[in-house]
Amino acid sequence: MIPLEYRLRESVRLEPGPDGEWRVVCESPLNVLRINESAARLLRRTSQGASVADLAAEVGATEEHILGLCERFRSRGILEVARVAAESGFTPSVTVIVPTRDRVSDLEECMGALRGLDYPGDRVELVVVDDGSADPEAVAEVAAGHGVRLLVNDSNRGPSYSRNRAAGAAIGASAGAAPGEATGEILAFIDSDCVASAGWLRELTSYFAWDRVGAVGGRTVGYYTDSWLDRYEEVGSPLDMGRYLRLEAQGADTFYVPTCNLLVRREVFRTLGGLRENLRMGEDVDFCWRLRAQGHYLVYAPEGVVRHKHRSRLGPMLRRRAGYGTSEAALYALHPDKRKRFPREPAPLATAALLSAAVIARQPRLVGAALIPALWDASRRTRRLHESVVDLPTQRVWFSVARGHLSMLYFAYFHLVRYYLGPLAAAGILSRGMRRFAALAALYAGTVDYATKRPRLSYPTYLACYLAEHTAYQAGVVAGCVRAGTFRSYLLTLQQPVSRREP
Repeated sequence: MIPLEYRLRESVRLEPGPDGEWRVVCESPLNVLRINESAARLLRRTSQGASVADLAAEVGATEEHILGLCERFRSRGILEVARVAAESGFTPSVTVIVPTRDRVSDLEECMGALRGLDYPGDRVELVVVDDGSADPEAVAEVAAGHGVRLLVNDSNRGPSYSRNRAAGAAIGASAGAAPGEATGEILAFIDSDCVASAGWLRELTSYFAWDRVGAVGGRTVGYYTDSWLDRYEEVGSPLDMGRYLRLEAQGADTFYVPTCNLLVRREVFRTLGGLRENLRMGEDVDFCWRLRAQGHYLVYAPEGVVRHKHRSRLGPMLRRRAGYGTSEAALYALHPDKRKRFPREPAPLATAALLSAAVIARQPRLVGAALIPALWDASRRTRRLHESVVDLPTQRVWFSVARGHLSMLYFAYFHLVRYYLGPLAAAGILSRGMRRFAALAALYAGTVDYATKRPRLSYPTYLACYLAEHTAYQAGVVAGCVRAGTFRSYLLTLQQPVSRREP
């Protein structure tokens, strides 16, 4: 059973078309689709919310076919996920694996939260792996105090080795296993500097009711909230994957979830051979990509929350961001089918290119020329709506087009800030025009993120952290590429827009 329910968004309406088809009109974001009668029936059924299983039974299709339709409609802003429909009594056994090193007080709090989970106690086993702590007796005391199983590495071997070692014990278990061996159907990974919410396992294990789900990751938010760096991490942490559910199987996109909050089927983990122990950074990305390549679904569910104790000083935080960046070259070398994707929208791309040229060349006339693609795009969309007999205010159409072109400008400038800010700054030393362009890109991308994320920080403080973080990450990417002898991580693929016609 696919445990999802979908609901038609309030801003969406269905209208009959003149040719016997139907029109789906979404005003925010502006979207008009032509659909057939069967798809219209499906959408009408979701007006009050409907599960995938119920929709499949009513339409006479497979659940996976219905899921594909619902996800395509969700990607266009037509549907939203109403809730997770957990199967009654579904509580798989779980082995929770916690690697640690020199974090005794953090481990104590982590264990206390895990002991307080809202999940049947006889279905949960806890395993701690001491990865070469300076005071192993203190770690052993915490483990004994909470009655959890403790594995001790003979030296510091890294988090991947530690997780694999504990998971190997779980994989080796069977119905006739000796006492003390791990037995979980699901392997749950969490770091010792994380504190799980009470509903962590209950909320995430629901997705495993669908047998094609290989792994599920929950949301990771900041533990601390007091300092300016804490408040930046509230909105800027790369461990926080956001507020919206996502599920993907095979595909060229780069979707993954971090191992500090990840649940995996034991059999899937065994088949994939666990985590690559030679990767000290990016091992979670590699594992998720391999899992998806085998046809398993990877789910990100924002309700399975753990709170992470991030680095509380700027220097260590930036070094960590640089470390993340170093993993890109190795990851793209291991997965040559993966590329960063960029939307292939000719008119918005033309607007961004002309505006950038105007700034670099200091030619105000090019600013006026940058309006031409937007005007053409708005006229084209207005004409198509008129031909489809869809009644929408002209100003709403033009507002939507302007928003789309400004969004493309953000995508382009964010990518430049993320990967090319150093070269842009260097070019700015030689060229006043490039200096203006680098400043524009940084200010525009940073300002949009500040406005949308709404951090509890002043704008100058946020922008300074923002640029420092991207500079550190970019330095790590370059260092990793030089070390690996490949710059594949800089390759881009233009993504073709989705067809306007749905089945």
